[in-house]
Amino acid sequence: MANQPTTWLSKLGKLLVPTSDAQSNPTATVTNTRILHELVASFEDSIRRESVGSSLLFNAHFLIILHPDTYEERQNAFPVIVNEAVNAFRASIDAQQPSYERVVPVASSWFFKFGGGREFGGEPVSPTDVFVVGALTGILPGNAQSQTPDRLNVTRRVRQTNRYEKVDVDLNMFQHIDFREPGAFVVRFGFDTPASPARPAVGSGTRMAPSQPQKPGDVLAEISYYLAELNKEGSCRMRDREIVIARKEPDNQHFPNYLLLESAYVSNPHARIRYHDASDSFQIASFSRNETRVNEQLIARSEPASPQWHPLPDTAQVLLNNMVTLHFQRTV
Repeated sequence: MANQPTTWLSKLGKLLVPTSDAQSNPTATVTNTRILHELVASFEDSIRRESVGSSLLFNAHFLIILHPDTYEERQNAFPVIVNEAVNAFRASIDAQQPSYERVVPVASSWFFKFGGGREFGGEPVSPTDVFVVGALTGILPGNAQSQTPDRLNVTRRVRQTNRYEKVDVDLNMFQHIDFREPGAFVVRFGFDTPASPARPAVGSGTRMAPSQPQKPGDVLAEISYYLAELNKEGSCRMRDREIVIARKEPDNQHFPNYLLLESAYVSNPHARIRYHDASDSFQIASFSRNETRVNEQLIARSEPASPQWHPLPDTAQVLLNNMVTLHFQRTV
């Protein structure tokens, strides 16, 4: 009985001074942890929904839609959120694997794409909302495919039921979402190794996890360059199996597998070079709206999330926008 006055006063106080949304509803504030939890919940739901028989299956592609203000506030944490999500995904797979004979994803990497918008599917997106849309493979916006359907079957949390459900969505639902370059990540599968750090976006579509060369310290190729407008030369050694060629900007400078060029004639990013194990050869993909030529041959531009790879000879000249010249030389 002694506690009754305090309880009654507390209730009266809440009537006179309403509790803030953040206090009464823990989901009212979009924190990094909340975004992570939404991703993990979506992933774990997909294991239950997609796995069949003795095969463990799960969604590999995720769109995370936030209010533009929330996007701006949280974007610097996106790489960390992705890494934590991948660690949690792998922990979920490890926990579930004893119930299945095999892990059979239909993609080769986890793909994450953050976007900001004020409307999604006819519903307003408020600063307190987090929408996660999941799919088995690369059929989400930003992934160029020759015959993309008008409607997609995806998994998302339905606001009315607060449960993840399989729904058909019209691609037009995504036209109001600003999927920008800094918010896209790719982390390759590797269930027997720790999660690789998320890498910066390659164009508007991908971020790469680093690949290791054949032996620690191996130099796979030497790349020298000449910047015509600055009359400047330089060089770098390609140690990762993939390297991104991009304009030098502050946001790019802490990524070790980037070749950053101080030139207004270089797109951000412009191209990507990789070592292809199966063919024991190098390949190049161009993402720039400006020309990229290999030994004077123009190569077609492709979307970063679906790169079109072209052979890169062991010794080659790569010309970017007719102003920047790269000399590529294989060393292994």
